[in-house]
Amino acid sequence: MRVIPAQRKSRVLSKVRFGCLSEAYSINVTRGCQFRCVYCYARAYPEAPHIEKVYIYTNLARKLSEELDNPRRRIQVDWVVFNTASDSFQADPQILDITFKSMKVLLERGIGISFLTKGWIPDRFVALFRDYPEFISAGIGLVSLSKRYKEIFEPGAADPWERLLNMERLSKAGIGVHVRVDPIIPFLTDTEHETRSLLGQLKKVGVEKVTLSYLHLRPAIAHQLKKELPSTEFKLLGSFFETQPWIHVGTSTKSKLVPRGIREKGYERFKAISQELGMVCLVCSCKNPDLRGDICTERGIKRKGLPGREQQLSLFKC
Repeated sequence: MRVIPAQRKSRVLSKVRFGCLSEAYSINVTRGCQFRCVYCYARAYPEAPHIEKVYIYTNLARKLSEELDNPRRRIQVDWVVFNTASDSFQADPQILDITFKSMKVLLERGIGISFLTKGWIPDRFVALFRDYPEFISAGIGLVSLSKRYKEIFEPGAADPWERLLNMERLSKAGIGVHVRVDPIIPFLTDTEHETRSLLGQLKKVGVEKVTLSYLHLRPAIAHQLKKELPSTEFKLLGSFFETQPWIHVGTSTKSKLVPRGIREKGYERFKAISQELGMVCLVCSCKNPDLRGDICTERGIKRKGLPGREQQLSLFKC
């Protein structure tokens, strides 16, 4: 995969316009992502680059500093969500360097950062976060401990056990960690065995709260799945969606949801097992408009002072 240097010409910080993150400020370090998750909605955007190309904005940290420090251009920013259309911890050194510099620019100015990652977090980031624990909202995406699942659905992402180690390292550094189990794949990652294995390991590394959501299908994502999944997995998924109607989910033009009954039983299973383990499971309301879900971000971020711990733990993209 080629990492191609590019210059960011437009404003760095922009407001998110979808789901629970509406009106939050976000920043994307790259256009495209090395992880190549087959279900990724961002890959389906018309402006998304070819799967073998990732563009890195090499002037991002400098432009961000100028944007924040220029009195004529300054906007009121308390928190910034990193990489709503990619991942902060892609393995390429250039991407990590620009991400580190950009995060440091914000933290040194007293601006909190939020991220959700399926990557390995290098030690220098953990050391940086340790100095600003109240300004960090750290999320780890983990759906399954299965190596086969990772190889098929998230081929470029970090190994599941590396992500568990991320959780331990962040917790030891005093950073609260929230886990997002998304997208759950029906009859593949929501079985009794899979659910108990995943939640049991999360409990061992000290995770107390997880947010859940099943896969939802957009036309372009369906094309990706057909092209990149083994035929057995694609046929299994297709069987769940073929009779489902196209509906609006968030700002999506049209999407298909896993049948309601399957999702309800799956969420009940997760919640029952998590309750046994003394954990809390939340259901993402953004991706479950037909169910009574939970708000997985806090809209009322304080304009002055620091947010409370509960607010920190819930700033995650859907």
